Amino acid sequence: MSAVFRRTGGFTLLEMLIALVLLAFGMLSLARQMGQASRAEVEAFQRAQAMTLAQEMADRINNNLRQAALYVGDYVPQHAAEDCRNAPSLVARDACEWRNRLLGIDTMDGAQAIGAPIASRGCVVSLAPNVYVITVAWQGIVASEAPDNACGQGAFGSDAKRRTFSTVVQVATLGA
Repeated sequence: MSAVFRRTGGFTLLEMLIALVLLAFGMLSLARQMGQASRAEVEAFQRAQAMTLAQEMADRINNNLRQAALYVGDYVPQHAAEDCRNAPSLVARDACEWRNRLLGIDTMDGAQAIGAPIASRGCVVSLAPNVYVITVAWQGIVASEAPDNACGQGAFGSDAKRRTFSTVVQVATLGA
C-alpha cells in the first residue's frame, strides 16, 4: 500500500510569516503618514492662531487711528501674564493685552497656556507714513526655509524653524 499525500487548502507557516511581514511594513508606513499629518495639523493650527493674533492687533490700531504710530515696536511676552488694568494709556493697555495674547493666556490646558503659537512674539513696523506691517513670529515644528520677515529672527535657535505671518494696515490721513 502506497501512501499518497495530497495538499490540503490551508496556509503554510511560511506563507503566514510572509503575510505578517508585509502587514507590518504596511502598518509602519501608515504610522509614519499619521505622524506627518499630525505635525502638519499642528503647523496649520499655529498659523491660524497667528492670523487671529495679527488681525487682533490690526483691529486695535484701527480703533485708535490717531495714535497708530505709537503701536510700532516689538512685542515679546513675559513668562507670566501681565496685569494690564493700570496701564497709563490705551496704547500701553493694548500692548500689554497683546503680549498676554501672544503668551496664550486666554486658552489654558490645566496650568499651561495653549492659546497662541509656540514661543510667539509680535512686531509692528511702519514701512511708510500711515502704513503698518503687523507680524506674528513663532517656532515651528519642522525645519523649512527661513522667512524673509525679520520679526523674531534669531529668537528660536534656528531660523529654519521660525514661522511668520504678516498683515498690512493702512491708516487714512486724518485731518487736524
